[in-house]
Amino acid sequence: MGTTRCGEAFLANPDLFPARRAGEPWGDAVIDLVRRFGAYCREGGPPAARADTAGVESLVFRAAEADFRTIDVRGWEYALDLDAAPEAVRLAGLRLVARLDWRPGLCGALWTPDGGGAEFAGIFENFCRVLVAYRLLERGGAVLHCAAISDRGGARLFLGRSGAGKSTVSRLALARGLTVLSDDLNALFPGGGEARPPFVEKLPFTGDYGDSRSPSPAAPLAGLYRLAKSEADSLQPLSRAAAAACLLACSPFVNADAHRRERLLANLLALLPAGPVAAWELRFSLGGGFWPILNR
Repeated sequence: MGTTRCGEAFLANPDLFPARRAGEPWGDAVIDLVRRFGAYCREGGPPAARADTAGVESLVFRAAEADFRTIDVRGWEYALDLDAAPEAVRLAGLRLVARLDWRPGLCGALWTPDGGGAEFAGIFENFCRVLVAYRLLERGGAVLHCAAISDRGGARLFLGRSGAGKSTVSRLALARGLTVLSDDLNALFPGGGEARPPFVEKLPFTGDYGDSRSPSPAAPLAGLYRLAKSEADSLQPLSRAAAAACLLACSPFVNADAHRRERLLANLLALLPAGPVAAWELRFSLGGGFWPILNR
């Protein structure tokens, strides 16, 4: 049985995967994304988010249409193909190949046949999701696949596998007049000292709920909840090990990287709130009766 090569599902010839950041550039423009997304990572953010203002240089190169397979995406669950090595991470997807390299600092490169066309926004966002996850790893934080609800000046994180109920909890939160930061990806940052809780920050990537165009100030973490659907509403404490395992399972991209998973786990353990109960399992019904339980 042969070994699957990186990008085989997406590329006509995966053996030609770019070995370095080089190629034909899509023009000569230089874009500073801080002007568009600066509020997400600087003003109003936690100290850890503001401490390092250096950017990550990423180059965009032209790729040929013939380099990519034609894929019928109807009924297909899309996932990027990632291949990690000690010095680089390669990824491939629909009409994109990309690299993250450490030389020694993090830098990126994206190859696509779309030079600002209708599909380019989605292509660029998929690349940025991975780039942000690795950038936060270096800064002691993590990107989490979760629903983040702003409540009473803090942010509650609701985690679970796909279908666990993140979108349902988000819908119920909106019905109560609460703010959904995102029901897809959110950032968890160190709080800047042992006495300060970790911070939750909204990212410009949303799912069914949340507004990616409107940044929100970073909020202190008010609770971590592993979701489980049930006929009755209840709250059960999670052990620190179970909470860390849940966070690791909900840390996309980096948790599949054998070369950086240990560092990710160290970040997550440091981000768990101190105390006898750091996280909970929320067993909830569709009636939304769990909110009084949380507020107690």
